[in-house]
Amino acid sequence: MTITHERGIVPMKVRFCGCPTGEDGKPEPDPLQLLRFGLFPGTWKEPRAAYTITGLRDYDLLSAQCQISGHDYSAYLSVPLSLFDESVQDRHRELNNTMRKFMFLRATRRAGVQPTTPLDLGCLGVLCPACPQNEMNMDPNWKNRPNHELHKDGLFTTTDGNFQSNQKDKPFDKSDFSLTNGGGSMVEQEDFKQFKEKTKPQKDDTTCNKFGAMGYSRFGGRVSGMVGLSCARHMFVLPNGTVDLTGGEAYCWVDYCMCAGLRRWSFLLWHCNGYDINCQYRKHHRRRIMDMQANFPNLLSIRIDYMPYTLPAIGKFHAPAHTASCRCKYSYNYLPGVGMTDGEAAERIWAILNLLAARTREMSPGHRHDAINHFYNDMNIRRLQGLAALLLKWFLRAQEFVTQTREYLASLENSIPTETLEEWRLQEAEWKEKIYHLEEEIDVASPYELKQDKALSDKELLMKILKERTITGDTASGVIGVVQTAVALTEARDALLDEMDGLSLVEPGSDLDERCQQFHTEAERWEVLRDTYLVPVVRDAAMQVEEEIGQKAPAKIPPTWPWRPTSEDTGDDAQGFPPQRRVDGQCEHWRDVFARTIALPSSYHRMITSRSCMRTFVELETDFRRAEALNKLEDVRTSIIAHEVIKLHKKKFTGKSITTRNRSIIQEAEEGTVQAANRYRRHWVALRALGLNDPSLKPLARGDLARFDVSTERDMGKSKHQTSWIWENFSFVDSEEDDRTRGVYDDARRVHWFRSSALCARWAEELEILEEEMKRTVRFFKYWEERWQSIARARDSEGEYGAAAYARRQAYRHTRLFQDARHKFS
Repeated sequence: MTITHERGIVPMKVRFCGCPTGEDGKPEPDPLQLLRFGLFPGTWKEPRAAYTITGLRDYDLLSAQCQISGHDYSAYLSVPLSLFDESVQDRHRELNNTMRKFMFLRATRRAGVQPTTPLDLGCLGVLCPACPQNEMNMDPNWKNRPNHELHKDGLFTTTDGNFQSNQKDKPFDKSDFSLTNGGGSMVEQEDFKQFKEKTKPQKDDTTCNKFGAMGYSRFGGRVSGMVGLSCARHMFVLPNGTVDLTGGEAYCWVDYCMCAGLRRWSFLLWHCNGYDINCQYRKHHRRRIMDMQANFPNLLSIRIDYMPYTLPAIGKFHAPAHTASCRCKYSYNYLPGVGMTDGEAAERIWAILNLLAARTREMSPGHRHDAINHFYNDMNIRRLQGLAALLLKWFLRAQEFVTQTREYLASLENSIPTETLEEWRLQEAEWKEKIYHLEEEIDVASPYELKQDKALSDKELLMKILKERTITGDTASGVIGVVQTAVALTEARDALLDEMDGLSLVEPGSDLDERCQQFHTEAERWEVLRDTYLVPVVRDAAMQVEEEIGQKAPAKIPPTWPWRPTSEDTGDDAQGFPPQRRVDGQCEHWRDVFARTIALPSSYHRMITSRSCMRTFVELETDFRRAEALNKLEDVRTSIIAHEVIKLHKKKFTGKSITTRNRSIIQEAEEGTVQAANRYRRHWVALRALGLNDPSLKPLARGDLARFDVSTERDMGKSKHQTSWIWENFSFVDSEEDDRTRGVYDDARRVHWFRSSALCARWAEELEILEEEMKRTVRFFKYWEERWQSIARARDSEGEYGAAAYARRQAYRHTRLFQDARHKFS
């Protein structure tokens, strides 16, 4: 016989025992004799090859953890012998066949079922202890909970397609079949075959982006990919929740996946499902499910008498790729009852499964399903082992953020009139009620987004300044003009310097060259206005200062007089300062623009700007600078969002040219973010020099360049960070007298309150859900401890002492899990 062990492959002479063992006087079968000696037979009739069970276990662990293939493991075992014997044969085919049977027997033994065909649906699947499991871990009074607490006993799932896990179109053994058919994570194949033969996928029109999931992309191979259903909170793959695809991600295949995977949970009252394209998929969803049940009554694997209420959602990572009209309605950030679920568990599962795809795409159909089912079970077992520690970590984090968000919301509401709060809370309640009826195709206006018509024009800003500042007479337009033009020229100067930074030459006659000439022309015109209106006032202020302190204490006149020292105007962007511009190596056009300074009141020393004669100019520059600073903050937000959306767009496509182009666009977006941030910082430095103490304008440090909910595009993990200072201060809203300006500020405050309220509610829900999940986890482990003990007693009574010993071992395993969970949660 050929014996394969964990260190190599060796030929060995073997003689089986011929002593009679049974009542019929026949010896024990050869395969059983091998098993008693720790050898797994290659075949079950006349074994000529055997594998040590320890070696098969090593291969099992290596294949699950390191994705090592049967060919590689067989080659590794052949190395010692092949060094001395070149006639050593390749044994990886025999290893694969033996390993399939070995994994199947281990899976059935672990599940406590007989290794027979057909298997009960989903009997080999490893269930999630924290999710609701009927008659295992549910609260005894779960059916009596009020409607606003249904999420505590709800199931959170996520659906997604994966086109990396495909299968090549090449000849296979037609007699091959899956040993785990129907018992694992893949759907029952005979029923699915009948369904595919009678169902033709329909390409539905879309009102959102044309995702590949909607069938708008190209696919190839015998199997183009798969659609899977998983637990959205704990990353457990659900039994019978994965189907193979032969084309795009058509709705009919997802419907089949939902019916087969959720059959076990049809008893629930509430279900939340996340899907990349739920904005389109949920349309007519209930009607399609009813039609499927009516058209295929004989397919028991998808037979479902009741589909629980399903709240549709779109994962936080995929939401930015959707249109604005559907981002809010399906956002996990705003849907009631979802806690801090992000809906992207499937993407994390695919990231692991894709490593297996290099092997499974070469396998036969049956072998591929067995390997995927085994891999999913291994992944679920690993998650199960560490679930108690994970839930505890999440629970402690939720407690911290519940306190923080409640305190922040309370402080925010202190500055908002009671009547306004009551109105907003009523709008929030109405919005939640509408969200629960999304299947009715109703129009839902988002209270979490800014209104597009709320913005001040330049003309309105000028009118606001004229109204607020006591500027009269013929000099009014000149005084305002010199300051407004100077601020605009400062912006133009910064834009030109940013665009020409690093250029070796600006081509004569180019657009950039013309813009430089226009800047110099406008700057020269402005200098005439400056000399007319600003310079005389500055001269008078400087003379006043010099007369007061010049003769008494000449040392107090700073060396930079009348300019203020600018040593603190630049520095580390981590502290909120703009970096110093690099002069060396710049082109002539850059140097000319850089050399032309635009002197505003903020350029002069504090002793000059504090004079009463300078008050009008200081106030005007403060108004214009403040408006520009707020605009630059908005540019920062827009640039960051654009940068992330482009990154998301890049991941949707492949190809060298597209990838290169997207990389260039992403780099431009990153540069735009940095440039907008630096322009804000320069305005902030000038405002600080003018003495402005506005709590809504703070140093913009590098760490502050993170996204916030200016739209419904929101980064994963953002809810775990404290709110950005950019959106924290709205106290100036109620003091604004102008209706137009007040409308702008009030709309920003309204959106911020709605989002802060939603964040507070989600964390409170997360705490409630986690408390129930921890209770279910303890009940789950206790249930399986008692069940395995019952199996052990039954096997003892039947004289199956080996099976009884294994059952007690499994019972003890769940005892340790139960005790560990109870200890952590207490």
